[in-house]
Amino acid sequence: MTKLTDDNVRDIKVALSEKVMTQAQIGEQFGVSRSVISDISTGRVHKDVTAPEPDSDNQFLKLRGEIEHLREERNEYKRQLKAAAKTQGLFSSVVDEMQRIVTPMKALPPARPFEVGSVKEGISEHLVMHLSDGHHDQIVTPSDTGGLETYDFPISMCRAERYVDTIIKWTQQTLAPQFKFPTLTVLAYGDHTSGEIHGAATRSYFKNMFKNTLAIGQLHSLMFRDLAPYFDQVNVVYVPGNHGRRSTKKDYHGAHDNWDYLIAKTAELYCADLTNVAFTIPNSFSINLDIGGVGFCIFHGDDIRSSLGIPWYGLERRKQRITALNSVQKGTPVRYHCCGHFHRPGSTTELNGEMIINGAWPASDAFAFNAIGGWTEPSQLIHGVNKEYGITWRLPVKLRCPYEHKGPKRYKIDLMKEVG
Repeated sequence: MTKLTDDNVRDIKVALSEKVMTQAQIGEQFGVSRSVISDISTGRVHKDVTAPEPDSDNQFLKLRGEIEHLREERNEYKRQLKAAAKTQGLFSSVVDEMQRIVTPMKALPPARPFEVGSVKEGISEHLVMHLSDGHHDQIVTPSDTGGLETYDFPISMCRAERYVDTIIKWTQQTLAPQFKFPTLTVLAYGDHTSGEIHGAATRSYFKNMFKNTLAIGQLHSLMFRDLAPYFDQVNVVYVPGNHGRRSTKKDYHGAHDNWDYLIAKTAELYCADLTNVAFTIPNSFSINLDIGGVGFCIFHGDDIRSSLGIPWYGLERRKQRITALNSVQKGTPVRYHCCGHFHRPGSTTELNGEMIINGAWPASDAFAFNAIGGWTEPSQLIHGVNKEYGITWRLPVKLRCPYEHKGPKRYKIDLMKEVG
């Protein structure tokens, strides 16, 4: 047993006062048993050896610092918990409740192939359908746009019918039988709703964001249902836009804290019994995809700053940076970068890829018309994809149809059961 000197005893008493180590640990450090340390602590031995008085000011500052550090950690955990509850709690609870009340729609019977002539073997390609900037719950009156546009939810349903009918006619009749499309990929990259920002919810068609969301999700599911019989597989990919966000500014950790996410989940629930329709809804604002052996990157486009039009240089810089990352990323290199947001269709091409900008469903609105004189023919893009040649053909589908003033012919949205 080690014999303790007076200096050892003083060091032991200092260690006991600091309460950093246990008595067993102190005893191990000084080569004595825990019982000896206990006797020193209680004053049964070495009572005459006194420890130096602690620096009360330094000790106070040390304890104060520890308290402040713990308080900051507590507040940060509270902020994280609040953000998680806002992001995951609300919409997760809504989705759980929707699973109870939403009745999945029935699948349509398989479509008979359209055959003409004696062509036995056609060219097999992947069909890609772009779906963005619907703003389906927005109301645009002629007085908002100098008489150039009238738009609301029933009109958006008419344009959805037109979009679906054009896709079916183009792929099953115009291009058949030379072309065959076993797989359809739907790229849905946001702003399906005008959301809450800029007070849009109070001016929306249903004037309630939950009703807007359920109606738009149901409309999308009707489109997918109508297309499903004509393809062996339909893959639907959703990433959110900026209008659906619920935070004041964009929260890059809150992709699911977005009304576009709830629209995607609503469509998925309605399509639950469609066996050849699959959904991908990542918790991110962009995603890289392999479509028939060709790399695509989809995002909404609101991160790119613009001035009175499409920001070509900003889009080009983003494309170049993503292309540069291909050298360190695994998987299919990105060849096509797809976005919406600007309500002006277009593209820029270079040797290493292409930036594709999709159109919008409304031609204009009060802001676009009065602020920048903006008006664009409502359109959405479809195209074919070949592993060797990439995009082989493309068709901007014009969405306006002659019966918009009468309302949709076959699409009907009933919210009474879901939210009544």
